Amino acid sequence: MEPVFIHLLIMMAVVWSAAMVLRWVGIPIIMGELVMGIIVGPAVLGWISPSDIIDVLAEMGIFFIMLHAGVKTDPAEFFTAIKLSVGVALVGAAVPFCVAFAIAIAFDLSIVQSLFVGLTMTATAVVITITILEDLKLQQTRIARVIVASCVLDDLLTLILFGLMLGLINGNSADPVSLMVVVGKAILFFAAVIAFGHWVYPKLKEPFQDRHGKVFTFIILLALGFGLFAQAIGLHIIVGGYLAGLFFTKKVAIAELFDKVEDRLHAIAYSFLGPIFFVSLGFHITFDAVMTPSLWFVLTLTAAVVIGQILSAGVMARLVGFDWPQSFTVGVGMCGRAEMAYLLSSVGLHAGLFDARIFSVLIFTSFLLNLITPLGLLGCNNVLRRTNDLGP
Repeated sequence: MEPVFIHLLIMMAVVWSAAMVLRWVGIPIIMGELVMGIIVGPAVLGWISPSDIIDVLAEMGIFFIMLHAGVKTDPAEFFTAIKLSVGVALVGAAVPFCVAFAIAIAFDLSIVQSLFVGLTMTATAVVITITILEDLKLQQTRIARVIVASCVLDDLLTLILFGLMLGLINGNSADPVSLMVVVGKAILFFAAVIAFGHWVYPKLKEPFQDRHGKVFTFIILLALGFGLFAQAIGLHIIVGGYLAGLFFTKKVAIAELFDKVEDRLHAIAYSFLGPIFFVSLGFHITFDAVMTPSLWFVLTLTAAVVIGQILSAGVMARLVGFDWPQSFTVGVGMCGRAEMAYLLSSVGLHAGLFDARIFSVLIFTSFLLNLITPLGLLGCNNVLRRTNDLGP
């Protein structure tokens, strides 16, 4: 038997086992998937090692989670949430960046290294956050919509700053013209996708309203097209996938086909490819980061990011009309760090910006944040439901 199928068998077994146990005790399933990734990965048992095939399946998992999240989100509610989220996203990005930068300086990293650490700790984990909200049955609340919109805006801002950082690493000047080009590309992308979704989607009668029109295949086709368009101008492919799903609603497709597509996407995203992504995150963990003095770096950076993120995003959420428990939930929901943080860390390592020790610190910190976020949201969810304070 090919090793990849053995690895898939192991991953599916641990995902199913973790789901059975954690669902019974009421803990978000993603926590079990993250922990099991460490256990079966190189850090502990060594049953599975990272491979190109697993990486591809994991990337597809991210893509399908975002596509499903877009399908589950009403466009009008999303753009309303975007308006509420601008301040939450901007302040919620600036404060974690500053505190992470300051911590890195305190641990004797250079200015450029510290800027990179700050940028890595700015990128939110939108995929993980969406999954947790789904597990907790919070996805259709206003709180969740603002969290997701803020995470999307944060990641877009991070990508823009990342482009400028790459210019510094490669010895190019981060001039205002370069910044305007990056921003202009992002604006062009959103304008084109929104126009297509608003005017073209409703006219696609054949694939969206014909039971023989292969609607599931067609929505994946659109998502890949949008995603590759986003990737071509420097954004992440998942942004295109999310927006492709966003405009697929019961207003453009008959209810029967919409429900069928949503059900299939949910199965792929949360029962197969998505769990592979979350388990595979554990493969990147090494225990080099828990050795002194790196351990203090990890713990200090984790605490600073959590406190800075909750305070900054929470205060801004309070200013746009949420009460304090809801605002705290928004702050907690933005604490995760995953795919973007792992990507930025890898780029910094390969560019020779820092060594394996600092890379391990960033990876381990991101992983701790991903464990803290579901626990925090679980507690917030319990409080909000007990006080009937979930809102619309």
